[in-house]
Amino acid sequence: MQIETVNLGFIYDAKKQQHVIKRMVDHFRHLSKEYKIRLVFFTLENLDIEEQIINGTTITGNDIRQEHASLPPLIYNFAMHYTINQIEIMRNLRKMNNVTVINPINRFIQDIIFEMLTTLTGSQQFLLPSATFNESTLTEYLNNKYHTLFLLPEKTFHPPKAVVIKRFRKNHYMICFGQNGKMCGKDDLLDYIKKMMNNKKYILMKGIKYFHWGEGPLEARVYLQKGAGGEWSNITISAKSCIFSKDIFYDTKINNILNGFITNEIKNIEQTLADVSLRICRFLDFHIPFLGSCTIDYIFDEDHCPHLVYVGGFEQNQYLYLSMDPAVQYKLLNNAFHYLLFLANYSNEKG
Repeated sequence: MQIETVNLGFIYDAKKQQHVIKRMVDHFRHLSKEYKIRLVFFTLENLDIEEQIINGTTITGNDIRQEHASLPPLIYNFAMHYTINQIEIMRNLRKMNNVTVINPINRFIQDIIFEMLTTLTGSQQFLLPSATFNESTLTEYLNNKYHTLFLLPEKTFHPPKAVVIKRFRKNHYMICFGQNGKMCGKDDLLDYIKKMMNNKKYILMKGIKYFHWGEGPLEARVYLQKGAGGEWSNITISAKSCIFSKDIFYDTKINNILNGFITNEIKNIEQTLADVSLRICRFLDFHIPFLGSCTIDYIFDEDHCPHLVYVGGFEQNQYLYLSMDPAVQYKLLNNAFHYLLFLANYSNEKG
């Protein structure tokens, strides 16, 4: 068996990312040709970690082949791994001294992320009070007279969906999941929520009176990545509905939506989102090893101030990814390639 040598590797999920892999390979073909670098695309199922051999798609300029290759020293992970076997392989891959994996984890435990962010100076401007959901925290939040509460999954393999709990009169609540709602008395609230959660862990968050757009709150997703210089940059900001209602991608700017409702001073809300998100990524970079790509979700209060609701890694939502401008999709791929190239050059200079 002939084993080819490659410079850079990219991990994808054959099932979840089949909608983008052809575009990825085609785009990276041009990058391979321009920079004269050999690449390999592979899944964890096709990695023999003991032998450090991959059965993947190698790219050498215009030459694309399915063949065996040695494990490259630098790898970018586009996928989210959800089976026990995948997670174990990735864990072992991360332990290898001769390999660096960027974005080894593309889903985060939100409770830990939010807890870390409480120590970031100025985080109270965008961070809502939150805690792991249990009977004690629910009682505490209800006793604090919060009229609205949000429940979000602590971690999920699927795009997160929020539950909204609203008090509509004394000791009575409306529980909303997407477009569905159910009235519930205070005495039955805990049991109903537990049944709905189905033994999964959730974060309880103080709710807000949000800016309503479409069938729920307007959401913004900020995409950030490290690129050719090894620094974080804002790639794009998408206006959407996803977490609090059904998936909708709005083909317009956040500024255009929100400023249409401002009667006095026009605000550059997208600049605020970019600035806050860059601060968050640079902060998390100290706590999460080998972070290279990040998505950050916000909703807006009635004064159009953003509030953080979810943090993820490389985009996993097929609908949102395909809704992007192709130029933005290619920019995400370019940054992944150029960041690995930056690390390779840095390693060569050191060694």
